[in-house]
Amino acid sequence: MRDEQVRRYARHILLPDIGGLGQTALMVSAAHLELRESEPAAELIAAAYLAAGGVGTLAINGADERQLAIISTHGPDSKIVTTTHGRPVALAPRPPWWPAAPDDDQALAFWRGGLAAVRWMADVANR
Repeated sequence: MRDEQVRRYARHILLPDIGGLGQTALMVSAAHLELRESEPAAELIAAAYLAAGGVGTLAINGADERQLAIISTHGPDSKIVTTTHGRPVALAPRPPWWPAAPDDDQALAFWRGGLAAVRWMADVANR
């Protein structure tokens, strides 16, 4: 890792479950996200979290140029591509305890996207 990367990911490196080896594993890994028309917000949020976490390559199918540009601002070390490769990132289903109010869609997208990103990164970092 370069010095600026050590500074950028210092919080991850200090975590005993991740450390320097786990962060290095994230930086050389590849994730695949498929934007579905039904709810692309959760996938975009997961992609932003993965980019910010330092995942090396993000393959995002179905994203337009504007969405790819937004995601790339979150992770300067991540390579954003639109081809299919890498381990898929699976969104959690809507939890049964989630309120059914229709105006909670954005909050649900953040919950599902964040949870998917954290589970994916934890699996890679703890191998």
